[in-house]
Amino acid sequence: MTLLMICCKQDKIVSVFLFVMESDIHFSTFIFTLKGGHDYLHGLKLRETNIIEILKESLNKLSHSDHVTVEMKSSLNDERVWIDHEQMVTVFFDLSRNAVEAMPDGGSLTITVEGDEKQVAIAITDEGMGIAEENIPLLFTPFFTTKPVGDGTGLGLPQAYASVKAHRGDMHIESNADPKKGPTGTTIRITLPRRQILQDKTARMIVHEED
Repeated sequence: MTLLMICCKQDKIVSVFLFVMESDIHFSTFIFTLKGGHDYLHGLKLRETNIIEILKESLNKLSHSDHVTVEMKSSLNDERVWIDHEQMVTVFFDLSRNAVEAMPDGGSLTITVEGDEKQVAIAITDEGMGIAEENIPLLFTPFFTTKPVGDGTGLGLPQAYASVKAHRGDMHIESNADPKKGPTGTTIRITLPRRQILQDKTARMIVHEED
């Protein structure tokens, strides 16, 4: 192993620990991400929350160039959902920041929200350079990153994915990096159930009821 390789590994370890220290997501959830698990409702502080307000809070934390325009569209009649407020603010902030960073020359960041009585669906779309098709299946793998050495930990997307799965939700990515196939850019689609059903070791069910 060369000295350069050792230095790179040390820098990676430092970056990982800085990521954990600065993250709003619980350390136990981070460890669970590294183990490749999706422990449903693991360590979540669930409460009824307005999903639009969560998204606005995430965007308010976002620093972006004047060349990037942000638009949010919603067709929801009912904006309530049972989620962990802090975790999902962090998830949406990280995903939106990634989208802005993918557009160094400017573009549009569009967040679309829709849903029905059972779930809400959020789509985060950028007009950036896109992601190579062969890299898409690897994006939720811890430590995988397409960014230059020192610019990314490779933990942001896996952590976001683990948080969404912990809410019994789902996340998938659509992207085009080839201008010959159409406009480049990426869309991350997240679905979250409106209500959560908890199950403890005695198999008793606890359901969040309507008011």
